[in-house]
Amino acid sequence: MSSSQEARFEFGQNWSEFSKKINETEVQQAVGGLKKLLPENFIPQGKTFLDIGSGSGLHSVAATKLGFSNITCTDYDDNSVATTKLNAEKFNTQDSITAFQDDILNSNLKETFDVVYSWGVLHHTGHMWDAIESAAGRVKKGGTFIIAIYTKTKFCGMWKVIKEIYCRAPKFIQKIMGYAYHFIRSFRQVLNGEIFKSYKNERGMNRFYDAVDWLGGYPYESASKEEIFAFMEKTFDLQKSFRTQPGFGLLGTGCAEYTFIKK
Repeated sequence: MSSSQEARFEFGQNWSEFSKKINETEVQQAVGGLKKLLPENFIPQGKTFLDIGSGSGLHSVAATKLGFSNITCTDYDDNSVATTKLNAEKFNTQDSITAFQDDILNSNLKETFDVVYSWGVLHHTGHMWDAIESAAGRVKKGGTFIIAIYTKTKFCGMWKVIKEIYCRAPKFIQKIMGYAYHFIRSFRQVLNGEIFKSYKNERGMNRFYDAVDWLGGYPYESASKEEIFAFMEKTFDLQKSFRTQPGFGLLGTGCAEYTFIKK
């Protein structure tokens, strides 16, 4: 990620707070979410796995549960790297996980991997397409590239401004904005009935930390499925995709998930 960006959300701090709540239930949910994104009949044993933007390290822990034994975790944020290491120890997977700080836009990674995984990260670098290209370059021929990118809506420009304002605001203003947005989003979920459903899901997040993660997520970019397909089609074949249709976008957008195989 470009160090020239003055306004940047502290993802590592949010992940550090959230990770205190992670238990085996969240790990198993993450296992299911990761398994869904892997190619059909994929055998993880003996395969290498790169997690770009590991955050809490939850999905790297999940990768060990699926059978990957050589997992590399990188993150731009030192707090995220520390949290990844703590969770690797917490779930006794530290022998399989190596975590360190790295900037995917100026990466020190030289090797290639069987699976490169980056969920909801590359659109926060400030140079999304360069970040996608750099991450894709770490995939072995015939390897798997899994990314999740914000779907583009007509309100993305508005949200980019809001997110920058949030990141530049004093901490007490950020707290007010965070709780206000959480309340508004929760009120909408009450109206459409979502609030009465369990929020436990394959990402392992909860409502509040998910809201803060969205509100503060700056730098911020998004892409349509057509833009992603056009960018990737020369060197990758699409295997799976999920959630590629954008919603209205007034209260935010979600991530579309893509699984590619390198030609």
